[in-house]
Parts: sequence; structure tokens; C-alpha cells
Amino acid sequence: MIDLWLILALLLLPLAVIIAWPLLRARGRGDRVIGMQVAGDSDLATHTALYREHLAELEASRASGVIDDVHYQSLKTELARKLLSEERGGYRTASARQGGRGLLFGLALLLPFAAVGLYFYWGSYSDLALYRDIAASQVGETDMVAEARITQRLRARTLSHPEDLTGRYVLAQRLLVSNDLQGAIGQYRYIVEREPQAANVRAELAQALFFAGGSKMTPEVVGEVNAVLSEQPGNTTALGLAGIAAFEREDFAAARSHWQRALAQMPPGSSAAQALSAGVARAEQALAKAGVQTDVPVSGGVADAGADENRIAVKVTLPEGVPVAPDTPVFIYARTADSPMPLAIVRLTAADLPAEVVLDESTAMMPGRSLKTVDQVQLVARLAVNGNARPAPGDWQGEVKTLPRSDWAKPAHIAIDQQI
Repeated sequence: MIDLWLILALLLLPLAVIIAWPLLRARGRGDRVIGMQVAGDSDLATHTALYREHLAELEASRASGVIDDVHYQSLKTELARKLLSEERGGYRTASARQGGRGLLFGLALLLPFAAVGLYFYWGSYSDLALYRDIAASQVGETDMVAEARITQRLRARTLSHPEDLTGRYVLAQRLLVSNDLQGAIGQYRYIVEREPQAANVRAELAQALFFAGGSKMTPEVVGEVNAVLSEQPGNTTALGLAGIAAFEREDFAAARSHWQRALAQMPPGSSAAQALSAGVARAEQALAKAGVQTDVPVSGGVADAGADENRIAVKVTLPEGVPVAPDTPVFIYARTADSPMPLAIVRLTAADLPAEVVLDESTAMMPGRSLKTVDQVQLVARLAVNGNARPAPGDWQGEVKTLPRSDWAKPAHIAIDQQI
């Protein structure tokens, strides 16, 4: 709130200067007028004295018979006219109008209060307060009472501002977290009906439907997941649900592939990453029981993707003698020489090695920046000893420094044999 008042004060400061400036100038002009008035009074006294002297001379001339009454009246009139002419030439403003100064001071005091009042009446003060409360909630600075108040205010806003889909989306997320699944589903449906291309919202709707259905993959959930993946293949929420659907129909290879692709985008050590890692392990166990080898492609799309020109097959090995725990993360990715940001990435563990992975459009880090946008890449396989997604001292790494597109059809091999 303090910053709001500071901004208002800064906005009103120029206004105060504009109002005060004429008042300060008026005072200086008033002093000059007084000086001019004194000078004017002095000249008037001189002219009046001369008039009286000339008039006395005229009367004396008439009394002595030098001039008659007719000439006397004519000369007297001319003398009076001359006096009036000299008075007009030396006239100065006697006083300056002082009225209106009080009005300006009144406006200077009234306008700030009027501006603040109009802001509270017409402005978005309540929205700003709600935004601040939500920001405080996101960093854990609110209690249960404040959380309930925020949710209630968001509900009220959906009624008063039905076109505000952003506020409705925040409300849906809060209802989902608070286990009000039907309320969350209703809000998500409202948004999807008006913004069907919002893949993230559709993914969260599918998640809410999944939970509301007793953690079962219903046809509606599957339909929403397919719609999301067709629009946004790397959506982690949809990939997680797609893995569950594949596991339920005992397509363990597809389940593992979906979960691996989602896992590659998760921060190492996060709860979501741990859950996905556990799912991958279950899929691996199921494949082993079915007699399927698990050191074949574990991520990166379907098996017949060899026809896809934006695809790189990589075999990763870990030489003997490298001291490492089985659950140590392994990041395999392609990047350009001028940027450390991966174009495509797969995450495994040391226990999965040796392994073959596929880097393609389905493992892209972000839309619009993937393998199809470049003609040459670097391949890196890094054993993250400290569990950090970024390279750190103590990690082990192997790489292919330059791989042109003409060689992408050939399987690449990386041995993780260099310590950072």
C-alpha cells in the first residue's frame, strides 16, 4: 500500500507546483504595483498644485480686468481639460485584485482527496488488494482464514466479472488443491468452453476429472489428454496421465516412454520427479516380468520413428570404475554450440545404463525451439552426481561436439568418461 501512496504523491506534486506558481508570481507583481501606485500618486499631486496656481492667476487677471468673463471661462475649461489629460497619462493601477487566491488554495487541497476518492470509487483498488493477497499466499505468508477469504473473493469475482478467465483459472487451481473437485471441474470447463486451445487448462481439467473419478482413466479423461498432447506434446500433466492410461491397458513400454518424457522436464529431487521415477521403475519391472529388455529406447516416441528426419538415436554407456549410486540422475540432451539450453532432453538414472534413447520433437524443452529448427547439434550425456540439472564440479560427462544433420540417421554413441 505504501508504494501506491508514493505513486499518488508523485503524480500530485506537479499539480501542486502548477497551482502554487501563479500565487508566487502574483505576490511579486503586487509589490511592483504598489511601487507604481506610489509614483502615480506623487505625479498627481504635482499636477494638481500646478492647476491651482494657474487657476489663481486666471482669477487675478479677471479681477484686474485683463480678461473678461467669457475669456476666463474659456481658459478655465482648457486648464481643466489639460489637467485631466495629464492625469490619464500618469495613471497606474491603484491596486491588484486579490480575489481567487483562496480558490486556488482550496483546489490544491481538494484535488488530491478527490482523486483518491474517485480511484476508490471507479478504480481497481479491490483487484489490487486481491492480487497482493494471492501473491502472499503463493509464498506461504497467509493463514487459513486469509486463504478462505481469498477463495471467497475469487468466487465473488467470477460472478461480477464473468469475462475474467485469469481470475477463474486461479480459483480453479485453489479449489483443486483444497479438494473441491467438482468446483474446480466447473471452473475449468467454463474456461475450456471459451478457450478450447488452452492446452494447460485442458490438462488440469483432465487431472481434476481423474481425481474426481476415483483415480481412474475414464473416456472423458482420455479424450482430454489426447487433445492436449495433439496441441502440446510436451505437456507434463498430460504425459503423466497418458502414462497411467497406458499402464492400465498393460502397454508398459508406452507408459515408460510417457513418464520418461515428463520426467525429463521436472526439477531433480522434486516430488513430481520422484513420483514419475517410481512410475518408470514400475514400468521397467513390468517389462522385465514380460521378458522385454529394458536397455532399448526408453523415451522419444514410437518405434517406427526412423523415418522422422528430426530424430537422433543415442547409445549411452558408463565405463566401469566410475563410482556412482544407482539412482544418480543421467541427463542426455542435444543443444546448439551457442546456447546451453537443450533442444531435446531425456532423463534416466545410472541404473538404466547402458541404454539407447531417442531425441526428437516429443522430447523438446519448449515449443518453437527443437531439433527441427537447427542443422547441427552437440550431444551431451551427463551423470549428475549432485543431482543438479545444471553441470557442477564432480559430475561425469561425455559428448559429441559436432553432429551435422546429415549424420542424424546414424546411431550416435556417448561414453560418460570425463569428470567435470
